[in-house]
Amino acid sequence: MVDSSWDNGGLPPVKKGLGTGMKVLLGCGIAALLAFAACAVGGAILGNMIKKDPKAFEKRMEGFAEGLVRKDWERFRNLVDRLQSDEGAAGIYRSNPGLHQAYATEGQFLQAVRSWRPHLTPLPDKVPVGRRHRRHRRDDAAEEPFPSDAATPEAAREPAVDIQKVFGTTRIQCRYPNGTKLSVTFDGEQIQRLEVE
Repeated sequence: MVDSSWDNGGLPPVKKGLGTGMKVLLGCGIAALLAFAACAVGGAILGNMIKKDPKAFEKRMEGFAEGLVRKDWERFRNLVDRLQSDEGAAGIYRSNPGLHQAYATEGQFLQAVRSWRPHLTPLPDKVPVGRRHRRHRRDDAAEEPFPSDAATPEAAREPAVDIQKVFGTTRIQCRYPNGTKLSVTFDGEQIQRLEVE
């Protein structure tokens, strides 16, 4: 007589251990636990850095913010410098077809720039970071007022700057101490809009 214990009657063999769904769930749980632990440790280290030397931390963050906006600031400064002469302004008009919607001819653009020129002083070399600079994107369309804190005489002479970047479009607004507001919208490297109020 033959022992038939090896035959299971055609049924698939019974699997031992955890199923695929449980293995995935277990893996996700471990990954979430590691992420939580990393955030907790990072937060503790960051909190300790801030507590030990808040001034050094502030300088480090300002340096980080300066690095983020340096290219945009240089491009904006270059634009303001070029607007100081008719040749520079004409070059801006010719190389940026987006301006043709607001100003039908180069003459109209130059006439507008000449009226703005007394109000547009050259911008400082130093990238504006800290209380006089904002870099963000808000979803609501309501404009917030520019920061008006002038705790020091130097801050009162510096322009307030707002840089917003959304999907390759950069909008820079600069409020001069005299109240003039220069707003420029770049689409990539091209100027799409240029306004002075």
